[in-house]
Amino acid sequence: MRALLVFNPNATTTDEHVRDVIASALASTVDLEVEATKQRGHATHLVAGAVHEGFEAVFALGGDGTANEVLQALAGTDVQLGIIPGGGANVLARALGLPNDAVEATAVLLDHLRAGRSRRITLGRAGERYFGFNAGYGFDAAVVRHVEQHPARKRRFKQGAFVWSTTREWFVGARRDDTQVTVRTPDGASHGPFALTLLANTDPYTFLGPRPMHVHPQATFDTGLDLLAIAPVGTPSLLRILSKAFADGGHVALDGVRYWHDLDGFTLTSTAAQPLMVDGDYAGEHREVTFTAVRDALRVLA
Repeated sequence: MRALLVFNPNATTTDEHVRDVIASALASTVDLEVEATKQRGHATHLVAGAVHEGFEAVFALGGDGTANEVLQALAGTDVQLGIIPGGGANVLARALGLPNDAVEATAVLLDHLRAGRSRRITLGRAGERYFGFNAGYGFDAAVVRHVEQHPARKRRFKQGAFVWSTTREWFVGARRDDTQVTVRTPDGASHGPFALTLLANTDPYTFLGPRPMHVHPQATFDTGLDLLAIAPVGTPSLLRILSKAFADGGHVALDGVRYWHDLDGFTLTSTAAQPLMVDGDYAGEHREVTFTAVRDALRVLA
């Protein structure tokens, strides 16, 4: 079996020694080629070439951003993807049940590969870009945008940078009228306006250290997209919603919260351009974004 290992040399929690150990382990089972990413988007280019050349498996060593770039080229193919966690949160790998350690996860992936264990999962699509576990339009994406604008702070404080940026965005810009979002569901009905809109195709939405955040408690890789929308609320109400999301997912029944499960698609709009994020990566400013569930889109070792 021909396989490609794509790794991000700037990933948060990996280094050359870990990469070499992983490459050696993979090479014991597959005919392996190893490529390092050089810039944003490079992983997609490398993997598209591997698909064209008939590779049967791709392993992605890095964070969620690296995994997202890789799945852009693998969506709709039968090439198997093994995600090896090397970033800060590693949400996609952990949501698939893999250990949050690169070497341990590699051992599990090799066991799956030898046993022929793989599955197909739903991907989301925001416009033309796929996402593996979550997306956000408006507030959540503004947090990601702010973190990416301060890379030194992200490297130093890791997930703490997201906590700081969330607090800043909430008090500085989250409740302006022009940041409110309207939801248009497949039946043509409009809902809102909302202050926050978060969507996912799995649970948890993310992790804060070891703690999962159950924003979409009913979401799974085997169904469509789940959407959570929060009406304009005060800080105490938002904190209550957040505490429930970390505790048991009971926030979906609270006043001011709307929750849709297993949607094939929907559209989010705003009178002013809003930031979009997919899998924790900032993806530009948009007045309108259509989200689609692409079922059985990706074959993963899991």
